[in-house]
Amino acid sequence: MKGTIHERSFRAAASMLGAASLISAALASGCGGASTPAASVKAPARPAQASSDGQGAQGASVELREQREAQRAWCVYLEELYQRATDQAKGWPKFDQCTQMTTMASPKMLRATSECSLAALRRFDGDPFTAAYAEEVSRCGSEAMTATTLPRADLAPYMAVLCGRLAGCGDLDYDTCRQSLEEGLGPQLERAIGAMNSRGRHAVRACFGKLACGGDLGPQISACLEPIMDDLLWLPG
Repeated sequence: MKGTIHERSFRAAASMLGAASLISAALASGCGGASTPAASVKAPARPAQASSDGQGAQGASVELREQREAQRAWCVYLEELYQRATDQAKGWPKFDQCTQMTTMASPKMLRATSECSLAALRRFDGDPFTAAYAEEVSRCGSEAMTATTLPRADLAPYMAVLCGRLAGCGDLDYDTCRQSLEEGLGPQLERAIGAMNSRGRHAVRACFGKLACGGDLGPQISACLEPIMDDLLWLPG
């Protein structure tokens, strides 16, 4: 492996992306396979609550700075991974490009993943492009997502949009929808949305408000989440 590095090698070593995909898969099976509880009375759709992730100009500026710093930390990890793979100490040719990229990951999640992955790489002897190292780095991604889990109270605006849409379609009354989804999918949604930055969360909320009436709910929720989960970490092409 020495002397060259390929995209698939980066993806294998940064396999915590697989952890993100597992969240979407869990959502698909959890929603799609469950029957919808019957409601005795149809209730009118309630207006969506105000978003908990709205920011003023100052908040957006702070997040942007933290996002850039976290992205740089991720690039530092990828650069060291490149140097390990190629046995070179001249730096990574795509480092500057990497620092200019933006993703959907929250700064906290991205920084935690980066720092844990770098520490794991430095502890790991030998070829990092192995199943053993992939398992170690996957643990980093999973722990970072757990650490950034959204508090249940902060899930309310997303449930309001989602259940408001379903109630407006006449598919399910609002209260039954909230109870059913929060009990069945609450933990997965809290973990997935918690890993996203404000841009990702806005995209999820907008997507929830456009679900097709009468459609299978599970695949639709997964379709809202998967593109964002796949964009949590930047990898070189």
